[in-house]
Amino acid sequence: MKPEDLKIYLLHMRKDSDIGSRAISDSDAIRYSEEDKESEFDIRPPFFRDVDRIVHSLCYSRYIDRSQVFFGINNANITHRSLHVILVSRVSRQIGRILKLNNDLIEAISLGHDLGHPPAGHLGEEILNEISNEYGIGSFSHNAQGVRWLSYLEKRFPNEPAKGLNLTLQVLDGILCHDGEVHEQKLKPKEINGKSWKDHFKEYDDAFGSNKIKRVPMSYEGVAVRLADTISYIGRDIEDAILLKFITRSDIPSYCKEILGDTNRKIMKTLIMDLLKNSLASDYIGYSEEIFEALKELKQFNYDKIYTRRNLFKKTKTKNTFEYELKQQFYLIFKKSLNDLEKNNYDAPIFKEHIEYIDDKNYSTYYKPYKEQGKLPIIARDYIAGMSDKYFNHIYNELVDSKI
Repeated sequence: MKPEDLKIYLLHMRKDSDIGSRAISDSDAIRYSEEDKESEFDIRPPFFRDVDRIVHSLCYSRYIDRSQVFFGINNANITHRSLHVILVSRVSRQIGRILKLNNDLIEAISLGHDLGHPPAGHLGEEILNEISNEYGIGSFSHNAQGVRWLSYLEKRFPNEPAKGLNLTLQVLDGILCHDGEVHEQKLKPKEINGKSWKDHFKEYDDAFGSNKIKRVPMSYEGVAVRLADTISYIGRDIEDAILLKFITRSDIPSYCKEILGDTNRKIMKTLIMDLLKNSLASDYIGYSEEIFEALKELKQFNYDKIYTRRNLFKKTKTKNTFEYELKQQFYLIFKKSLNDLEKNNYDAPIFKEHIEYIDDKNYSTYYKPYKEQGKLPIIARDYIAGMSDKYFNHIYNELVDSKI
């Protein structure tokens, strides 16, 4: 059998036997650029191939040292970003299996959905957003930053400047639209596969700008990941908080315990089973009213008792709050990096450990164009957003030790 015949056969087999009418078939995959000849007759389905491109990227390798909720704590038992994305992938693929969705597409979106997260979790994201507004470069969204890495800053071939990984529109859309923090009882695509590249770029630009567009995935696979994100972190964050003696299990609201359960295992099972029960014969993916109300209350509990009380689990050496000290660290690294860019300090870490990976030997595809356009703060933001927590602390300590 010729390679092209084998590819057509495999695509046909998957479409007919593995997925249902709501799923995105492999033959519907859309790429912005044509693939090279080597990829043209690859036996891997397109979304499966996107998974491989994501997990082999440098930005994916940085998951290993990124915090999830609790940061600055030396405890290997708590959830880190690398584990969270695997949990999201597991939960969303379980949903996809029952609803007969394309699990390759689900896995690609799941594993890529948090690639744009900066150090220090959502607090780091808030600080980068503040810096972005102050320096006139719009707003900052980890959703959009993840797409930025995959579409512009990553490279497929070692000897070429970064041009992105040429991922499919459906994968990039799912990453841009995952928004696991949004409260939603049920969700469906406005029109399956109804977005164009023009629509995607508009939503991407808005996420770095006014951030006013309500982003809804173009696929049920994207919807599954968006809802699985919450299922994966809501109970797990509670278990981490209990492990660190930050809260006790008895602190969980009685209504939530009665409806959802009081352990991560019970909470996940309740949410998944209810979601599947309500979604199998529906045109949406979502929860029953009772389960959704309990989930909203549990989310509020997590925000009030865990996410917004960071000072309690990170002591500072001064009278300042931890948030204040972390903000000073972000600003110090940002300002020093921006100064190095403006002065062409080619030996600085932002050149050696960031730009030289992305750019060509003459710095003509990334650094120089941004400098000519007066957009160097974007490069400084890219640099910090791509840091792991460990590297962020390393760079900060180096600056402090050098008394800069």
